[in-house]
Amino acid sequence: MRYIHNTGKKIVISALALLTFFSACKKNSEFFDIKDPQGIDSRIWSDEGAVGLFLNRTYGLVMPQWPTGGIHVTSDESNNATTTFLYGTLVENSVQDIGTGNTITTNRYFDIRRCNIAIEGLNSTSTLPEATRKTLKGQFFFLRAFVYFRLVSLYGGVPLVLKSQTLEDELNVPRAKTSECIAAIVKDLDSATAYLPAAWGTAEKGRITRAASSAMKGKVLMYWASPQFNPTNIVSRWEDAYQANLAAYNQCIADGISLFPTYANIFTVEDNVEVLLVRKYSAARDVGTNTEAITRPDSETDGPSGSNQPTWNLVQAYGMRDGLPTGHASSGYNNIMFWQNRDPRFEASIAYNGGAWALSGKATRKQWSHTGVPDEAAGTIVTGFYLKRFTNPTLTPAQSVYNSNSGGGSGMDWIEMRFAEVVLNLAECANETNRLAEAKDNVRRIRQRAGIVAGSFDYGLDVATDIVSMRNLILNERMVEFALEGKRHMDLRRTRNYGLISARQSYKLSAKPPYYPGTTRSGALPTDIFLDKPDAFGVRPRDTANLNNQSVYTTIYVTPGNIASLEGSNSISIPAKYYFYALPNFFSQNFFLEQTSGWINGTFDPLQ
Repeated sequence: MRYIHNTGKKIVISALALLTFFSACKKNSEFFDIKDPQGIDSRIWSDEGAVGLFLNRTYGLVMPQWPTGGIHVTSDESNNATTTFLYGTLVENSVQDIGTGNTITTNRYFDIRRCNIAIEGLNSTSTLPEATRKTLKGQFFFLRAFVYFRLVSLYGGVPLVLKSQTLEDELNVPRAKTSECIAAIVKDLDSATAYLPAAWGTAEKGRITRAASSAMKGKVLMYWASPQFNPTNIVSRWEDAYQANLAAYNQCIADGISLFPTYANIFTVEDNVEVLLVRKYSAARDVGTNTEAITRPDSETDGPSGSNQPTWNLVQAYGMRDGLPTGHASSGYNNIMFWQNRDPRFEASIAYNGGAWALSGKATRKQWSHTGVPDEAAGTIVTGFYLKRFTNPTLTPAQSVYNSNSGGGSGMDWIEMRFAEVVLNLAECANETNRLAEAKDNVRRIRQRAGIVAGSFDYGLDVATDIVSMRNLILNERMVEFALEGKRHMDLRRTRNYGLISARQSYKLSAKPPYYPGTTRSGALPTDIFLDKPDAFGVRPRDTANLNNQSVYTTIYVTPGNIASLEGSNSISIPAKYYFYALPNFFSQNFFLEQTSGWINGTFDPLQ
């Protein structure tokens, strides 16, 4: 299939007529919902509105959506998982991100081609003001770099095509070295940073800024320095990454990007000061998301539920209110009352049995997930926990559901990158370049925003005394700070820590006689107390029990709860070759393309 070409004056005129409203500014809800023009000729590059339409569609194709499952979010933090990855049964055709066919949605080289065509087209015209052309080109440079980075992070080096070609020609290009791809990505991001503005107007929220581009460069170089690509620990790569992330941090501060004060509301308050990269959604038809419904418990939605459930593994990762890990001798951790005195991000994120979780306008609502509770469908209580962060407490169960024909849901934006990631990227690079104090300074910023108190151990940072211990602290900090934001998998991947996924675990509580779940049981005795049975005033025994009193809690429930593996009889087995995936069949059948080393007939070395 050939790239977009001149199909004649009639189509161009029609396209330009449709485009006039773009220059009057699109609403946020329509930002990623613009159709591709059916054809194009060279005159499009002389019309800002026409280029804008082409650009908007490119955003829509490239910018990530809510991560609702799949290999790249599979880790130890949630019930969402691709088990073929966990159990080591992926085959050469399993990871198809690069493409499976010759269409705009099935081949990422279409995205790259769009960027190539636009950059060349904008270079070819002198009609548009230079400042306008630079701002448009900057976005295409970023989007091209973003596509390439995602591919390289999965496969290593890929065909590097920086000029518009037919798809057939692009597929006849051999894989470039990974180092060459990284260099090209960094060059594009440098161009983007130079061309892009510090901020956009309200009607253009969601577009790339120079701070976002600078932050992405820092992230790319951190990946390049990380063990996935740098198993021999070439120190100069870490220094390059440190300098890039320091520059990104300073650019963000200069442009008004900072940590949003309330961790719990980062996703519910749109366009806040922490957001760097975002995909805009709304509750309108065709531009919504069903994340709200699938995250809620079954009792508070009229749609599918039970996804995005935190594991016991994630629950254990949270430290204490003073930042100490739960295993520290001075932590005061209580393995029975595990929710008490924890890092405030725990309460902001994790809904546990008997814990407060206001939903559907019920300000005093508590979540119940003990075995046999009638509120929830038994099959939707997978881990024993639910996730609070991606929910809007004011929506009714019916309003929580999104329908592509009618809209609905929360319309919550997906934040792909926020300033906290820049701060922790800088902390990691500082640590790896022997700047321990600076690394701690940045983690301290994150913990202070979270509401952690200084205590006697400097927000828990005193436990890190060298590069290795600080490295482990930062990896755990990322797990907690970005809980279920789709980053855990890639953090384990780039640090070559897949081995930490030993098994995903659930934690479930059972009632202890004479307490029983539900409202009755076979052979019930007069002394039975049914936790979920309302009295004449609608009050259930569970509602009046003070579960923060350990004596009461252990009288009602068998403690500690039952810990079980979500894997059942399966064993986690993640081969080392998964750090670089095989090109799928559509690409690997090409004579010019080497398969990735470690896979069938693989000869391409992704470390070069």
